[in-house]
Amino acid sequence: MSRAVKALSTAIGVLMLATSAWPSPAQSPDAKRPNIIFLLLDDMGYADIGAYGNTYHRTPTIDRLAAEGIRFTNAYAAAPNCSPTRGSILTGRWPARTGVTQYLPGNVLPYARMLQPELPVGLPLDEKILPEPLAKAGYSTACVGKWHLGGGDYLPDRRGFGESFGLGHLGPRTMFAPFRIPVPGATDGDYLTDLLTDAAERFIERNRDTPFFLYMSYYSVHAPIQAKPELIDSYAGRNDPSGRNYAVYAAMVEGVDRSVQRLMAKLEHLGLDENTAVFFFSDNGGVPQRAFNGGFRSGKGYIWEGGIREPLIVRWPESIRPGSVEDTPVTSVDFYPTILEMAGAADVSGHTSDGVSLLPLLEGSGAIDRPALFWHYPHYSNAGSAPMGAIRKGPWKLIEFFEDSHVEIYNLETDPAESSDLAKTDPRRARLMHEELAAWRDSVGARLAVPNPEFDPARARQRRALQYKTEWDPTDPVQSGR
Repeated sequence: MSRAVKALSTAIGVLMLATSAWPSPAQSPDAKRPNIIFLLLDDMGYADIGAYGNTYHRTPTIDRLAAEGIRFTNAYAAAPNCSPTRGSILTGRWPARTGVTQYLPGNVLPYARMLQPELPVGLPLDEKILPEPLAKAGYSTACVGKWHLGGGDYLPDRRGFGESFGLGHLGPRTMFAPFRIPVPGATDGDYLTDLLTDAAERFIERNRDTPFFLYMSYYSVHAPIQAKPELIDSYAGRNDPSGRNYAVYAAMVEGVDRSVQRLMAKLEHLGLDENTAVFFFSDNGGVPQRAFNGGFRSGKGYIWEGGIREPLIVRWPESIRPGSVEDTPVTSVDFYPTILEMAGAADVSGHTSDGVSLLPLLEGSGAIDRPALFWHYPHYSNAGSAPMGAIRKGPWKLIEFFEDSHVEIYNLETDPAESSDLAKTDPRRARLMHEELAAWRDSVGARLAVPNPEFDPARARQRRALQYKTEWDPTDPVQSGR
């Protein structure tokens, strides 16, 4: 149906419903302004869904989003773990600029080779976030699910979101109730993803007549790896080409797909599906022992491609050609300006975004102008990585390792698995990219890791062993779902 016909149909409907007065000036343009749903996954690997080549996990609804929208093949998280990427989505600013460069509250490693920069207790209160300009533009806003950007005054309902439902800045002890923090309406045995979906459906229902922004932030597929028994059982005998046959994780992924199916069904039932843009994204790469990272190197916690390259799907009927595939490199700071432009909303006065609007790519109307992407991770991750930073410029990617200042360079076009370091065979390119990365750090005021005068290798190893268990422990009944 053409936009003109839809506009005429909307106008006729308004006339039929209005019995005593015209709609208010704030109401009349709402039918033309898209609702926006941002689905954010936790720890999902690049190839954990069928649209990205997975033949073991069942994700028909998410695959349908890709078939009816656009799928990006070079989409990146601004960091290899949770809080920094979430902050970048909501502010449109590099983690190095906001200071949230590590998951909050971070770790303390007093004997490591380098001292990590101090972290704020939450996303700084002077940082403007996405719901603020959207609310000023007339949007209803809600944060449902995981926050992980600070407690107290840093929580979403105190940062501009009109509504919030979830567990604030802390995670659940288990995906099944009872949770570490009580969830309103939860009873023993409830599954967290279902409760979040219930809340999201209620928000959509309440705001069916006004434009809305729903930030739907799943705890899945982060550990503990748990899923509904009936879904786990349905994978019995199902062949995983990788040989892992990890039914619990597969069922957890499918649980997300069923949540998305419910949300899409709600939109269709209310007649909102054609005027709603849906984003699907992950905050960082998957944990390699369970997730599918698409053959990319490593996973969560590392700036190798497996830790930062993400699935990104956007469905926006009449604006996106169904089945589109986009290879342009994009990153999570781009969502802020993109969503504001989609909504026709002006940014908050004084706020600047590091991202660029992706509308030309979504609509197929042109390219975006950005010379490079950057990462700054001056921390030790739970996965075992050391402080590092990176720059991607065209097909070229340079990684700098802060402990000894050495660099590696890869051509992602010919070597997406980052298996062949070309720094010694192309020293000029390595030097120029290294200089550009250092200049960018200076420009955003990046805080650096510095040499630790108390460095003690033996005590550092002991401290890490005490502070962190291996993230994936197949004998742990909570993680394995047994």
